[in-house]
Amino acid sequence: MIKVGYDAGHGGFGVTPGKRSPDGEYEWDFNNKVAKAFAKELALYKGVTAKRFDDPSGERDVPLQERTDEANSWGANYYISFHHNANTSSWGTWSGVETYVYVGNKSTISGRLAQAIHPSVVRAYGLRDRGIKEADFHILRETNMPAILIEGGFMDSTIDIKKLRDDRVLENAGKIIAQSFANFVGLKRITFGNKEEEEMAQFLNKTGRAEAKEMIQRGVEEKLFHDKHENVDEYDDIQLLSFALAYVNRKLKS
Repeated sequence: MIKVGYDAGHGGFGVTPGKRSPDGEYEWDFNNKVAKAFAKELALYKGVTAKRFDDPSGERDVPLQERTDEANSWGANYYISFHHNANTSSWGTWSGVETYVYVGNKSTISGRLAQAIHPSVVRAYGLRDRGIKEADFHILRETNMPAILIEGGFMDSTIDIKKLRDDRVLENAGKIIAQSFANFVGLKRITFGNKEEEEMAQFLNKTGRAEAKEMIQRGVEEKLFHDKHENVDEYDDIQLLSFALAYVNRKLKS
Protein backbone atom coordinates (compact mmCIF):
# COMPACT_ATOMS: atom_id res chain seq x y z
CA MET A 1 0.00 0.00 0.00
CA ILE A 2 1.47 3.35 -1.06
CA LYS A 3 0.96 6.16 1.46
CA VAL A 4 0.62 9.70 0.14
CA GLY A 5 0.73 12.67 2.48
CA TYR A 6 -0.61 15.97 1.20
CA ASP A 7 -1.70 19.39 2.39
CA ALA A 8 -3.22 22.67 1.35
CA GLY A 9 -0.69 25.31 2.30
CA HIS A 10 -1.45 27.69 5.20
CA GLY A 11 -4.95 28.21 6.63
CA GLY A 12 -8.13 30.13 5.85
CA PHE A 13 -10.37 32.69 7.56
CA GLY A 14 -7.46 35.01 8.34
CA VAL A 15 -5.59 32.55 10.58
CA THR A 16 -2.45 33.00 8.43
CA PRO A 17 -1.06 36.57 8.18
CA GLY A 18 -0.98 37.72 4.56
CA LYS A 19 -1.31 34.85 2.07
CA ARG A 20 -4.18 36.39 0.16
CA SER A 21 -4.89 38.18 -3.11
CA PRO A 22 -5.01 42.00 -3.28
CA ASP A 23 -8.80 41.61 -3.15
CA GLY A 24 -8.58 39.60 0.09
CA GLU A 25 -9.09 36.07 -1.23
CA TYR A 26 -7.27 33.54 0.96
CA GLU A 27 -4.58 31.43 -0.65
CA TRP A 28 -5.79 28.44 1.39
CA ASP A 29 -9.15 28.55 -0.40
CA PHE A 30 -7.43 28.05 -3.74
CA ASN A 31 -5.10 25.42 -2.30
CA ASN A 32 -7.97 23.57 -0.65
CA LYS A 33 -9.94 23.16 -3.86
CA VAL A 34 -6.97 21.56 -5.60
CA ALA A 35 -6.17 19.35 -2.59
CA LYS A 36 -9.76 18.10 -2.34
CA ALA A 37 -9.90 17.23 -6.03
CA PHE A 38 -6.54 15.48 -5.75
CA ALA A 39 -7.75 13.26 -2.89
CA LYS A 40 -11.08 12.55 -4.57
CA GLU A 41 -9.40 11.36 -7.77
CA LEU A 42 -6.69 9.38 -5.96
CA ALA A 43 -9.41 7.47 -4.06
CA LEU A 44 -10.37 5.88 -7.39
CA TYR A 45 -7.10 3.92 -7.52
CA LYS A 46 -6.08 0.62 -5.93
CA GLY A 47 -3.16 0.18 -3.56
CA VAL A 48 -2.94 3.74 -2.31
CA THR A 49 -4.08 5.65 0.76
CA ALA A 50 -3.88 9.41 1.22
CA LYS A 51 -3.75 11.45 4.41
CA ARG A 52 -4.16 15.20 4.72
CA PHE A 53 -1.90 17.09 7.14
CA ASP A 54 -3.40 20.57 7.19
CA ASP A 55 -6.74 21.41 8.83
CA PRO A 56 -9.40 20.55 6.20
CA SER A 57 -11.70 23.15 7.77
CA GLY A 58 -9.12 25.89 7.24
CA GLU A 59 -9.77 27.26 10.71
CA ARG A 60 -6.29 26.37 11.98
CA ASP A 61 -2.95 26.89 10.26
CA VAL A 62 -1.26 23.66 11.30
CA PRO A 63 2.42 24.47 12.05
CA LEU A 64 4.85 23.15 9.45
CA GLN A 65 6.77 21.16 12.05
CA GLU A 66 3.57 19.42 13.08
CA ARG A 67 2.75 18.58 9.47
CA THR A 68 6.13 17.06 8.72
CA ASP A 69 6.39 15.27 12.08
CA GLU A 70 3.01 13.62 11.54
CA ALA A 71 3.76 12.71 7.93
CA ASN A 72 7.05 11.12 8.98
CA SER A 73 5.39 9.29 11.88
CA TRP A 74 2.64 7.99 9.59
CA GLY A 75 5.27 6.62 7.24
CA ALA A 76 4.22 8.48 4.10
CA ASN A 77 5.99 7.29 0.95
CA TYR A 78 5.43 10.59 -0.87
CA TYR A 79 4.34 14.11 0.05
CA ILE A 80 2.68 16.79 -2.09
CA SER A 81 1.99 20.33 -0.85
CA PHE A 82 -0.45 22.52 -2.78
CA HIS A 83 0.14 26.28 -2.92
CA HIS A 84 -0.49 29.36 -5.04
CA ASN A 85 2.09 32.06 -5.52
CA ALA A 86 2.34 35.79 -4.78
CA ASN A 87 4.86 38.44 -5.76
CA THR A 88 3.72 41.63 -4.01
CA SER A 89 0.59 42.88 -2.28
CA SER A 90 -0.52 44.67 -5.46
CA TRP A 91 -1.75 43.49 -8.84
CA GLY A 92 0.80 42.83 -11.57
CA THR A 93 1.27 40.89 -14.80
CA TRP A 94 3.74 38.25 -13.59
CA SER A 95 2.45 34.79 -14.34
CA GLY A 96 3.08 31.08 -14.28
CA VAL A 97 3.24 27.81 -12.38
CA GLU A 98 6.24 26.13 -10.82
CA THR A 99 7.05 22.98 -8.88
CA TYR A 100 9.67 22.83 -6.12
CA VAL A 101 11.95 20.14 -4.74
CA TYR A 102 14.48 20.48 -1.92
CA VAL A 103 17.92 21.90 -2.70
CA GLY A 104 20.03 19.33 -4.56
CA ASN A 105 17.10 16.94 -5.10
CA LYS A 106 16.44 17.41 -8.82
CA SER A 107 18.19 14.14 -9.62
CA THR A 108 16.50 12.17 -6.81
CA ILE A 109 13.08 10.50 -6.66
CA SER A 110 11.67 13.90 -5.64
CA GLY A 111 13.02 15.35 -8.86
CA ARG A 112 11.60 12.52 -10.94
CA LEU A 113 8.23 12.96 -9.22
CA ALA A 114 8.32 16.67 -10.05
CA GLN A 115 9.22 15.90 -13.67
CA ALA A 116 6.26 13.52 -13.90
CA ILE A 117 3.74 15.91 -12.35
CA HIS A 118 4.86 19.39 -13.41
CA PRO A 119 3.74 19.11 -17.06
CA SER A 120 0.25 18.26 -15.76
CA VAL A 121 0.26 21.39 -13.61
CA VAL A 122 1.17 23.53 -16.61
CA ARG A 123 -1.51 21.87 -18.73
CA ALA A 124 -4.23 22.13 -16.09
CA TYR A 125 -3.75 25.83 -15.38
CA GLY A 126 -2.90 26.82 -18.94
CA LEU A 127 -0.33 29.32 -17.65
CA ARG A 128 3.34 30.04 -18.31
CA ASP A 129 5.75 27.23 -17.41
CA ARG A 130 8.20 28.61 -14.83
CA GLY A 131 9.83 25.21 -14.47
CA ILE A 132 10.99 22.90 -11.70
CA LYS A 133 12.97 24.73 -9.03
CA GLU A 134 14.87 24.02 -5.83
CA ALA A 135 14.19 25.68 -2.47
CA ASP A 136 14.92 25.23 1.22
CA PHE A 137 11.25 25.03 2.18
CA HIS A 138 10.48 23.33 5.50
CA ILE A 139 7.94 20.95 3.97
CA LEU A 140 10.60 19.73 1.53
CA ARG A 141 13.52 19.72 3.96
CA GLU A 142 11.93 18.03 6.98
CA THR A 143 9.94 15.26 5.29
CA ASN A 144 11.67 11.88 5.22
CA MET A 145 10.06 10.90 1.92
CA PRO A 146 10.21 12.27 -1.64
CA ALA A 147 8.31 15.56 -1.58
CA ILE A 148 7.27 18.32 -3.94
CA LEU A 149 5.58 21.69 -3.47
CA ILE A 150 3.38 23.00 -6.28
CA GLU A 151 2.79 26.73 -6.87
CA GLY A 152 -0.27 26.90 -9.13
CA GLY A 153 -0.14 30.45 -10.41
CA PHE A 154 0.03 33.92 -8.84
CA MET A 155 -2.96 35.13 -6.85
CA ASP A 156 -1.74 38.75 -7.30
CA SER A 157 -1.52 38.41 -11.08
CA THR A 158 -4.21 39.97 -13.26
CA ILE A 159 -3.52 37.10 -15.66
CA ASP A 160 -3.47 34.13 -13.29
CA ILE A 161 -6.29 35.18 -10.98
CA LYS A 162 -8.82 34.48 -13.73
CA LYS A 163 -7.77 30.83 -13.60
CA LEU A 164 -7.67 30.71 -9.80
CA ARG A 165 -11.21 32.04 -9.55
CA ASP A 166 -12.48 29.27 -11.81
CA ASP A 167 -13.31 26.23 -9.66
CA ARG A 168 -13.29 24.04 -12.75
CA VAL A 169 -9.62 24.89 -13.35
CA LEU A 170 -8.64 24.16 -9.73
CA GLU A 171 -10.61 20.91 -9.58
CA ASN A 172 -9.18 19.77 -12.89
CA ALA A 173 -5.68 20.58 -11.63
CA GLY A 174 -6.14 18.35 -8.58
CA LYS A 175 -7.59 15.59 -10.72
CA ILE A 176 -4.82 15.65 -13.33
CA ILE A 177 -2.10 15.83 -10.67
CA ALA A 178 -3.56 12.71 -9.04
CA GLN A 179 -3.65 10.92 -12.38
CA SER A 180 -0.03 11.85 -13.10
CA PHE A 181 1.01 10.65 -9.65
CA ALA A 182 -0.84 7.38 -10.21
CA ASN A 183 0.97 6.88 -13.50
CA PHE A 184 4.32 7.69 -11.87
CA VAL A 185 3.98 5.00 -9.19
CA GLY A 186 2.09 2.53 -11.39
CA LEU A 187 -1.33 2.53 -9.72
CA LYS A 188 -4.31 0.78 -11.30
CA ARG A 189 -7.71 2.41 -11.40
CA ILE A 190 -10.60 0.77 -9.51
CA THR A 191 -13.27 -0.58 -11.83
CA PHE A 192 -16.86 -0.43 -10.63
CA GLY A 193 -19.40 -2.95 -11.85
CA ASN A 194 -22.33 -0.61 -11.40
CA LYS A 195 -23.40 2.74 -10.00
CA GLU A 196 -24.28 1.27 -6.58
CA GLU A 197 -20.71 0.00 -6.11
CA GLU A 198 -19.34 3.42 -7.04
CA GLU A 199 -21.61 5.11 -4.51
CA MET A 200 -20.47 2.63 -1.85
CA ALA A 201 -16.92 3.95 -2.30
CA GLN A 202 -18.01 7.22 -0.70
CA PHE A 203 -17.33 7.72 3.01
CA LEU A 204 -20.88 8.65 4.04
CA ASN A 205 -24.30 7.41 3.04
CA LYS A 206 -27.23 9.76 2.42
CA THR A 207 -28.26 9.80 6.10
CA GLY A 208 -24.70 10.43 7.27
CA ARG A 209 -24.29 13.39 4.93
CA ALA A 210 -27.60 14.90 6.04
CA GLU A 211 -26.72 14.58 9.73
CA ALA A 212 -23.24 16.01 9.19
CA LYS A 213 -24.75 19.04 7.43
CA GLU A 214 -27.20 19.47 10.30
CA MET A 215 -24.34 19.47 12.82
CA ILE A 216 -22.45 22.08 10.81
CA GLN A 217 -25.50 24.32 10.55
CA ARG A 218 -26.05 23.94 14.28
CA GLY A 219 -22.45 25.00 14.84
CA VAL A 220 -23.04 28.13 12.78
CA GLU A 221 -26.16 28.98 14.78
CA GLU A 222 -24.27 28.45 18.04
CA LYS A 223 -21.38 30.63 16.74
CA LEU A 224 -18.85 27.82 17.04
CA PHE A 225 -17.59 28.48 13.50
CA HIS A 226 -16.15 31.66 12.00
CA ASP A 227 -17.56 30.83 8.58
CA LYS A 228 -21.31 30.72 7.82
CA HIS A 229 -20.87 27.60 5.66
CA GLU A 230 -23.46 28.85 3.18
CA ASN A 231 -22.24 26.35 0.56
CA VAL A 232 -22.42 23.30 2.85
CA ASP A 233 -24.48 21.45 0.23
CA GLU A 234 -21.41 21.46 -2.02
CA TYR A 235 -19.06 19.94 0.59
CA ASP A 236 -17.53 16.54 -0.08
CA ASP A 237 -17.54 13.77 2.53
CA ILE A 238 -14.10 14.68 3.89
CA GLN A 239 -15.17 18.27 4.54
CA LEU A 240 -18.47 17.18 6.10
CA LEU A 241 -16.68 14.79 8.47
CA SER A 242 -14.03 17.38 9.36
CA PHE A 243 -16.50 20.12 10.23
CA ALA A 244 -18.86 17.73 12.02
CA LEU A 245 -16.00 16.48 14.22
CA ALA A 246 -14.91 20.07 14.82
CA TYR A 247 -18.45 20.87 15.98
CA VAL A 248 -18.47 17.92 18.41
CA ASN A 249 -15.05 18.87 19.79
CA ARG A 250 -15.97 22.53 20.29
CA LYS A 251 -19.31 21.61 21.79
CA LEU A 252 -17.57 19.42 24.37
CA LYS A 253 -15.18 22.25 25.25
CA SER A 254 -17.92 24.89 25.58
